[in-house]
Amino acid sequence: MKGGGMASAKLIAQAVGVVLWIVVSVGCKPNEPRYHYFEQLPDEAWSQDREIFFSTSDLDSTQLYDVDLVLRLKRDIRYQQLPIGIAFETPSRHFTTRVVNVPLSHLRLRSGGFAIYEQSLRIEEGMRYPEQGVYTYSVRQLSTDSIVKGVVEVGLTMTPRE
Repeated sequence: MKGGGMASAKLIAQAVGVVLWIVVSVGCKPNEPRYHYFEQLPDEAWSQDREIFFSTSDLDSTQLYDVDLVLRLKRDIRYQQLPIGIAFETPSRHFTTRVVNVPLSHLRLRSGGFAIYEQSLRIEEGMRYPEQGVYTYSVRQLSTDSIVKGVVEVGLTMTPRE
């Protein structure tokens, strides 16, 4: 029976190893966004008069969130950075505004072919949404050009912090 005990111990050790691997794999999975929405722009261009709105009421008031502005861009976009105006509105109609510059110079490819770049910029870190109701972010491009060609989609993600 000694041999059977060793086989059982090996089997148990293997089972424990598989369970630990599953726990670590699931436990190390990055947080999925609670909110994510992307607006596709017609003709892959963003005009100055087009304001894009992101609204949600599905937020946990006890949770902290990281909020990212995400631009999906064609490879031939010709800007080094893109100024974006951001407005934020709470359910009680409190407004804040600011301007951020999204860096784009590092997005260049050396070879041909079709590619879409995704440039993400954190606009809120550890943000809490304590009020019940709808929160809205709106964004608008503020470049000196009336139309910025090469912007395929503009998106916003709100990811719970761990």
